[in-house]
Amino acid sequence: MPSIPALFGWALAAAWPHGGKAQDLIEYGEYLSSQCSSCHRLDAFEGAIPPLGHLPKDYFIVAMNEYRSGRRDNPAMVSVANALSAEEVEALAAYYASIRKKK
Repeated sequence: MPSIPALFGWALAAAWPHGGKAQDLIEYGEYLSSQCSSCHRLDAFEGAIPPLGHLPKDYFIVAMNEYRSGRRDNPAMVSVANALSAEEVEALAAYYASIRKKK
């Protein structure tokens, strides 16, 4: 039986009318990011927790895949990464990469 986080992620995906266009992907990522923002800030460190805003899309995807594979070891992030689909990771990566740095 799937875990609760996996079911939650699936329910979010099913509820969101997203398509494959870049703006749709960014909007879907923004929608999904509410779960991330409970720990991560966009622009500043919160203790040892890094900000997610402005991260390059490829970096975010690699990091999530490293949590999935066990190459990065953080129990909370391993759980989150394993609960997300590849499309959800891509959408989150697109959203965080789209955020502009404040000047």
